[in-house]
Amino acid sequence: MKPVQLVVFIIWGALCSSLCLYAFMLSAMTFAPAKGTAQSIGQVIALAAGSAAVLSFFLCKLLLGGFATGTLDLDDPAHRGRFVAGNVVVFALSEGVGVLGFVNGTLSNGRGDAWVPYIGVAFLLMLAHIPLPSRFKPAA
Repeated sequence: MKPVQLVVFIIWGALCSSLCLYAFMLSAMTFAPAKGTAQSIGQVIALAAGSAAVLSFFLCKLLLGGFATGTLDLDDPAHRGRFVAGNVVVFALSEGVGVLGFVNGTLSNGRGDAWVPYIGVAFLLMLAHIPLPSRFKPAA
């Protein structure tokens, strides 16, 4: 594993651990009894989370596709920044789904059905975008 790949993997691990922190915080918080429901904002949050999930795959292909096919090389200093930035953008979109779940859970007084699916989807997205060295071919 090259140093730039290690840096990206450390960033990935830190964002995965923050998803665990969101889940722990929501399960440990105590909420006051609900006065009303935030149904309409919940639908907007669901739409934003779904859009972020789809966009993460599109941008992964757009920004990192050259590294997966071997047309871009990590040994070239000009491409290292693109590799790190592309991964950070993809990870941020994946993490954003979890953040939206945290917001939805907070607005819904901690109901599990309001935040658990978002955190679960965010973990699945992070696993789908894991920066393993085997996913990136060396340039020919």
